[in-house]
Amino acid sequence: MSNCTNKCALLLLLFLALGLGGCNVFKPFIKNLRREERKEERKEKRAERKAVRGNLVTVVIDSAGMVKRDSLKLRANDTLQARALLSHRRIGYSTFQCKAKMHFESGDQKQNFTANFRLKKGEAIWVSINAPLVGEVARALITPDSVKAIERINKRSYLYSYRDIQKIINIEVDFPTLQDLIIGNAIATDGLMTDIKELGALTTFFIRGNDYTNQVTYNKADSTLKQLQLQTVRSVSTSSLLIAYQNYQLQQDRHFPALRSYHIQDVKGAAEVSMDINKFDFDLPTELPFAIPANYKPQR
Repeated sequence: MSNCTNKCALLLLLFLALGLGGCNVFKPFIKNLRREERKEERKEKRAERKAVRGNLVTVVIDSAGMVKRDSLKLRANDTLQARALLSHRRIGYSTFQCKAKMHFESGDQKQNFTANFRLKKGEAIWVSINAPLVGEVARALITPDSVKAIERINKRSYLYSYRDIQKIINIEVDFPTLQDLIIGNAIATDGLMTDIKELGALTTFFIRGNDYTNQVTYNKADSTLKQLQLQTVRSVSTSSLLIAYQNYQLQQDRHFPALRSYHIQDVKGAAEVSMDINKFDFDLPTELPFAIPANYKPQR
């Protein structure tokens, strides 16, 4: 396998660990926007109280956990029901394992890999990247405190604290967000909900945070997450993350999107990752084997 391919494999690991993981939490720097948000939050709370008193349309969920057809109709100020849907559609788990075919593109680099993910909620993410005819080329162990990775072909190791990561990518990394991205949960939903719009078979929630705006779109027929479009505003640049969710499968009362595509655009350019999960399991005993061989050369 070429040195370029090895670097791409490691880049994919760090792209997932760092590039995607930092999309939700950023240091606040727009003071005026925060002041306006507090005003809007007070208005939202008043609207929510009014919605409860007015007994507005509710989201009707059947015994299989699916929203009944045409029941996902929310008025623009019905943020209580919108929040209920966001919560209901989150995939809960204690552990998670999956195997996925992945395609990565950035600039003139295009690579296909198989990725194995193992998650312990709130504790760790284990990732193994395998290339055709070669086997494992890279492995990473990500915790709320650090990112460790090894590249097998060139026998190199990488160890980053989150302080190091912040210097590399110029943003704060949110570990729960990274886990949500792998699982298939919506991210960046804690901000102010500014609008709810319906277009054909879709319902979109518009959310604004300190330094981001988000559009979270659901299918009206079954309430499954369809698309997420996150725009971030940083002190020196802006970026966008577009995620599409498809091929939902039902396992243990969980509606799981087995096919996703991630598109990221920032000042450094664009990157795309497609993720086709062909095997997954929840809440099984999970081991996270990781060791750095003595002959591997540390990299910074």
